[in-house]
Amino acid sequence: MSHDVKKNKLLKKIIGLLGYKIINKESAKTERLIESLAFNCSDFIKYLIKEKNVNQVIQVGANDGESDDFLRDSINKDTKVLLIEPIKSAFSELKKNYSNFINIEFINKAVDINKGKKKIYSVNPKHYDYYKKKYDSKDVSWLTVLASFEKNHLKNHGVKSNHIHSTEIDCVTFNELILQYNFNQLGLLVIDTEGYDSILVTNFIQSTNIKPVIIFEWIHMKINDAQDLIELLKANNYKFLKVGKDLICLQNSFIFS
Repeated sequence: MSHDVKKNKLLKKIIGLLGYKIINKESAKTERLIESLAFNCSDFIKYLIKEKNVNQVIQVGANDGESDDFLRDSINKDTKVLLIEPIKSAFSELKKNYSNFINIEFINKAVDINKGKKKIYSVNPKHYDYYKKKYDSKDVSWLTVLASFEKNHLKNHGVKSNHIHSTEIDCVTFNELILQYNFNQLGLLVIDTEGYDSILVTNFIQSTNIKPVIIFEWIHMKINDAQDLIELLKANNYKFLKVGKDLICLQNSFIFS
């Protein structure tokens, strides 16, 4: 074995241990092309509403209804939707961005396993200028997407500790929402809570008898949490479609109906 081959193998091993892999440039270009053509969450939601007659939707972590969002452009203007967003600045923009929709309920709270108050961490807006310079961008509205119950989640995304502030917010449970808004025919549950998704999906499955299509962000999950959640969903007759950083969970009956 030549010295160069040994060196390449060692390099690949080191990169692999760091969680990365080396790919051929042509393969990368082909992958990007295929991904641009592939099925996405927005297409799937349009299909749910048009072909499966889904008319009740809950989105937990709706943010501003624009940044990293695939729901707003996918639903009909008369689809019944609960949009839940705890961060006030994002919530204000959320209401503006959905102003043309007629069946939206806006809820400025967080969803949790228990009713009450809880601290949520976010980037203090007074430090936005720092990130505008850092990322050479006038628009850093995406920073609101990082809001989380876990302070380390923001730090892991490059936010300085002294730029993070906490806010005490009201929390509501899934059962309260379903009862208060009469959402017993819930057809789609979308969750994006920056690292809290596994806890909320688990709680929803264990605390309700409803089996909607569930879309959540898997990318921030620890392996043990992901394994436990997948086993729970399987036990409740769910199958899975991975779409980028999101996982679509479907009942067996949905797939074969």
